[in-house]
Amino acid sequence: MDNKEFEVEVQETQINADNSVQLPLNFLAFGEVENDDVKVYIKQDVYKKLEKMSSSDTTKELGSIIFGEYAEELGRTHVIISDYIEAKYTDASAATLTFTHETWDYVHKEHEKLCPEKKIIGWQHTHPNYGIFLSNYDMFIQENFFNLPFQVAYVIDPIQNIRGFFQWKNGKIEKLKGYYIYDEIGKPIKIEQKKVEKVDKTPRKTSKVLISIISLLCVACLALGYSLLSIKNDYQDRLEKQDEKIGEINASLLEKQHDGEPLFERYTVKKGENLYIICLKKGIDYEANLKIIMAQSGIKNADEIYEGQNILLPIVKKTE
Repeated sequence: MDNKEFEVEVQETQINADNSVQLPLNFLAFGEVENDDVKVYIKQDVYKKLEKMSSSDTTKELGSIIFGEYAEELGRTHVIISDYIEAKYTDASAATLTFTHETWDYVHKEHEKLCPEKKIIGWQHTHPNYGIFLSNYDMFIQENFFNLPFQVAYVIDPIQNIRGFFQWKNGKIEKLKGYYIYDEIGKPIKIEQKKVEKVDKTPRKTSKVLISIISLLCVACLALGYSLLSIKNDYQDRLEKQDEKIGEINASLLEKQHDGEPLFERYTVKKGENLYIICLKKGIDYEANLKIIMAQSGIKNADEIYEGQNILLPIVKKTE
């Protein structure tokens, strides 16, 4: 089953709220639960198992699909999370999590086997040391696969020990300030949360974004370094080849005499010089000799000569 088929099935089978759902009676609030927000209840054992799973590997993002019921009471949406299925066969890294076709197929089969009567309430994933927020890709997943009004996203940072839910509110995705942990009547709720009261009031988006920026800068610096090295090597190769060619030409020309004198002399280009300035210094007719100098020195572009480059110049006879 591919992603689109799975999405259609979810929407077709879960579009109506079940007003016969019994809301939890034994629960504790964590954070600040606001009146107009979706009321999220997560069962104590599911909460603890997700915490344990999230801490099992902090080198990459982990995820799961969460199941349960939802109901409309007094104009408020209540979401009750009672089960989850770990999202296996994902493509995951330290900062991304992708649900593959194999992931959805596995979740669908496990859903039918373990809790077919439960609805897909949303999804959960981890942000190891990145804080609690939804990245652009997380938003894409929420908008395309968990876009029903009661479907939530649950994010856990197992390193900073913080977690939080995201709801649909007025057509937008917003973070809940609080939620409930519930259990059966008479069963005590014991949750150790060092930072849960602050439940990510200061999201650290910068960490994840900064890592991406630093990675891009590193790649850019490496590319620039290789480019500069290539330019330098090319420049040195050109000089060496030109020197070899000039040496061969000069050796052959110096053997030939015209009225008992050599035809060309070797000249080393100095900083800031071009062919026009060199000809001016040496008393050479620039326009009359430019093509000769370029041909004998192996120069293809008269504007591209370099400091330290050796060229051949026609010897100007001195008139008495």
